[in-house]
Amino acid sequence: MMKFVNRRDTMAGLLILLGLVVGILSIAPAVDSEDFLINVVVDPIGVQLSALFQFILFLTYMGFAILLFPILQKIDRDLALGFLSFRIIAGCILIFGIMVMLAILALGQELELFGSGNVGVGQAVGQMLKVIRDQTNHVFMVFALGTGNLMLYWMLLRSDLLPDWLPLWGLFGTMLSISASGFLLFEYVEVITPEYLMMNAPTALLELVLGIWLLTKGFKVNKGGEGHVL
Repeated sequence: MMKFVNRRDTMAGLLILLGLVVGILSIAPAVDSEDFLINVVVDPIGVQLSALFQFILFLTYMGFAILLFPILQKIDRDLALGFLSFRIIAGCILIFGIMVMLAILALGQELELFGSGNVGVGQAVGQMLKVIRDQTNHVFMVFALGTGNLMLYWMLLRSDLLPDWLPLWGLFGTMLSISASGFLLFEYVEVITPEYLMMNAPTALLELVLGIWLLTKGFKVNKGGEGHVL
């Protein structure tokens, strides 16, 4: 059992760190810019690479949940199933967001190809797609991911697999990230603003610390090799 736990928590740590890296690489400045319909045409490769990295991010989300599920179900099977389910929901929302982003690229290329005859309509459609993409990636995906993470950190807090300060930090950071997305939904903040980034900073820093912790120290195990689970 010790090798089973250590192998899984080490791989989970690697996936967290990989997710941080590809998460940064998946940012699409052209899509997030004010003149996005023009900028996506100028940098189509950048948009396509962002889509690819977001798909890799989807794989890290799914892999992390699948790796930890056998361990988490020993703590609380219902919450473990909830965590896995919300990860799947978040992953599906992320995939939908990728398709919307590629649709924005396709629309920009069509507008450039056929000239300015339907610019007004094209811009309206583009703006609608941009809103859908922002709400998908930065609001509802975060809601689903955060709900699952609250379950994850609550289970870890109930167990003795990690020091209490790590899951407590996770609960605090996740609630801040969910709040940031809620403010974005009701237009109190904008995407990629100092306020929005500051509210998400604790979660990002936690993932870095947790990834390194799982990679270097892993979960606590007792003398018999089993993880300490309440």
